[in-house]
Formats: sequence, C-alpha cells, structure tokens
Amino acid sequence: MFIKSLKNNKELPKLISVVLDQACMSITTLSTTVVLARTYSKENYADIVLLFTIALFILGLQSAVIVKPFAISRNDTKHDPNSVRKSFIFTLNIKFLFTFILLIVFPVLYTFSFENWDSTQFLLFLLYIFSHSSYFFIREIMLSQRKTVQNLKYGLLCATGIITFLAFIYFNQITNFTIFLSTASGIYLLLTVSYFIANYKGELITKKEYYQLWEGNWRIGKWLLGSNFLFHVSTNIYPWLLLYITSKNDIAILGVLMSIAGLVNPLLTALSSYLLPIFVDINKDYKKIKNAVAKWMLLFGSLAALLVIFGCFSGQFLIATLFGNKYENLGWLVVLPFVVQSINIFFQPFKIALNAIKRTDINFWVLIPRSVIAISLGYIMITKFGLYGVFYTMIVENLVYQLIHFGIYRNIIGKDHHLQHFKV
Repeated sequence: MFIKSLKNNKELPKLISVVLDQACMSITTLSTTVVLARTYSKENYADIVLLFTIALFILGLQSAVIVKPFAISRNDTKHDPNSVRKSFIFTLNIKFLFTFILLIVFPVLYTFSFENWDSTQFLLFLLYIFSHSSYFFIREIMLSQRKTVQNLKYGLLCATGIITFLAFIYFNQITNFTIFLSTASGIYLLLTVSYFIANYKGELITKKEYYQLWEGNWRIGKWLLGSNFLFHVSTNIYPWLLLYITSKNDIAILGVLMSIAGLVNPLLTALSSYLLPIFVDINKDYKKIKNAVAKWMLLFGSLAALLVIFGCFSGQFLIATLFGNKYENLGWLVVLPFVVQSINIFFQPFKIALNAIKRTDINFWVLIPRSVIAISLGYIMITKFGLYGVFYTMIVENLVYQLIHFGIYRNIIGKDHHLQHFKV
C-alpha cells in the first residue's frame, strides 16, 4: 500500500534519490568517525567531538531561522513565480547575514569551548564551521525545492572527496587533524561556491517586500529558533557535562557510541526535509494529514525497530571491529544509544505534521521541560553513573518530549479535519 501510493504519485524516484544521497552521507559520517577515532588519541578525538557538536548547533540555528521558514512558506507563494524567486533571493541574503554574525560570535564560542587559545586551531575551526554550515545550507535548500537529483550529485561529489582523503589519512597514519579539517573545508567550500555561482542572481527587492518577507520568516522562524536552541541544549549538553564531571576519555567514547547509533541521522533529516513540503501541500486538510502520518509511520516505525534489534545483536561487535581495542568491552552501554535513537525516529511524522500546519510554537514550549530534564537529571545521573548516566537521562527526556508532542498532535488534529485558521 505504501509503495503503491508512492508509485501512483510519482514520488518513488525522488524518494530513492533522497535515500541514496543519505546513504552516501551515512557512509561518509561513519568513515570519518572510524578513521579519526582510530588515528587520533582519545584526547584529540574528544576535541573533534566538541567541534562537531558546535558545528551541529550552528547548523541547527541556520536551518531554523533560514531554511525551514523558506520551506514552510513555499505553499503560500508557489503559484506566483515572481514571489517564489524573490523568496529564494531573500533566503540567500539572510544566509549571508547569518555568516557575518557567525564570524563575530565564533571567537566567543571558541574561548568558552576549548582550554587554550591557539590562533592556528581557531582559524582552522572557524573555516570548518563556516564551510560546513554553507554546504549544508545549499543541501537543505535543494531538498526544500525538491531538487533531489541535483542534491544527490552534490552529495556524491562531497562523499567521494572526503572519503578519499580519509583513506589517505588512515593509511599514512597522519595524527595531525589539520589535514582532515582543511581538506573537508575545501571540499565544502568548492561545492558551495559552485552552487552560488549557478543560482545566485541579483534581483531588486523593495524595502516593503523585504519587510514582508522578513515578517513572514520571523513569524515562523522565531519558534523554530527557540526550539532549536533548546533542542541542542537538551541533546548536545552531554559532552560538556562529561568534560566538567568526568574526562575527555568519556567524551571520546560518547562520540563513538553516538556516531554508530546516529548512522540513520542523515536519512532521518533528509526524510523530514523531503516530507515537509508534501505535508505543507495538504496542510489545510487535517484528514489528509492524518492519513499521511499513518502511512509514513509504517516506514519510521520499521526503522526504529530494526535499529534496536541491530544494536542488541551487532552493536558491540561493530564498535570493536571498527574502532579497535581502544573502544572494546563496553558491555550493554552500546545498546542504549540505539534505544535513544529509535524513540526519536518513531515519533518523527507527528512533529513534521505540526510544523506543516505552522504550529512551530509547540516544539518550543515542549522543549523547555526537556532541556530542564537534560541539564538537571543529566548532572545527577552522570555524577552517579558516569557515562551510563548520559543514556539514562537521554531515554527519560526523549520519552517525555515525544509523548507530550504526540498528545498535542492528537489534540489538534483530532478536533477538526479542516484547518480554518493558523495560530502561530
């Protein structure tokens, strides 16, 4: 039924492109973790984990204030090509502004994140953050416009370049991370520049139009921004708690564990970006949304179940095989990240549906208790159970967050099959 529906709607080729692209990204992510964890000391790899955490935080803010409002608002202008084009140019200009702010703020982030100031390391980290956020900006924009084939081409080029240099690092046992970060940054920048050359064309937008576009962006994006900030507080606080309470050794182990369970993250992100425009197209009919959620739950539920089964039977073997004796004998600790990730996967369709009807405010309010739980319970659990405490806390805060979200979805969608007014 699910596959038949995709074929009838001519959506299967686009979905296949998304899946293939995210498979490339998952392989690249895993290869990066394996090579860097094997090659670098745990202390150096811990610094890389902290850098990646900052990169994901910035990427999330960028997505919240720029890309997702663009994707959600497309349904309002899709019948007017001129409005669509101006919205796209406005979004690119906002990206330039975001980058300028990043250049100003990053020195503060670096000072509070790393023990010693190193000018060379600072510039290298800044280059990586800038190029990483720029590259993934163009990927999300293409997915928002449903240019899945073009997105796949960019993904293949990026994956090929990074994996090639990872092989060079591994076989030559290069322990200085300068080579990896500078090369990865160069690949990201090359693809980003090629996209902007091909797509950016200066177009006159009046002050009134800028104001209207910004007002529409902020009406949606303010909740996404707040939600994303709280989300990263609740999900990425743990390396920093470990740094404060235990040691960099635990940060390195956490990075390895989460990278294995997070192999499905690129697929999850792509499916969410891919599904959001589909849900937006039907966001005035709650009955259709309910049917779409039920249909896609089959896929997300299956992914969640398979991930837990895989973690139970193959998690320890996979980690020992990939990362070597530095990360052996972790016991049942290896299963817990898969449980955490499966909870997140299972509830995704409900969150997509709420974003599609422009109820981006909901996620913000629900994330407040989640963040409080993550920080307070996380501190207590890590102090008492160490690294196990991280995952005990993740399971509790994730379940609370997802169940509240599900309850709100049932309350809103169950009241009426047709949307009369947006409340944002």
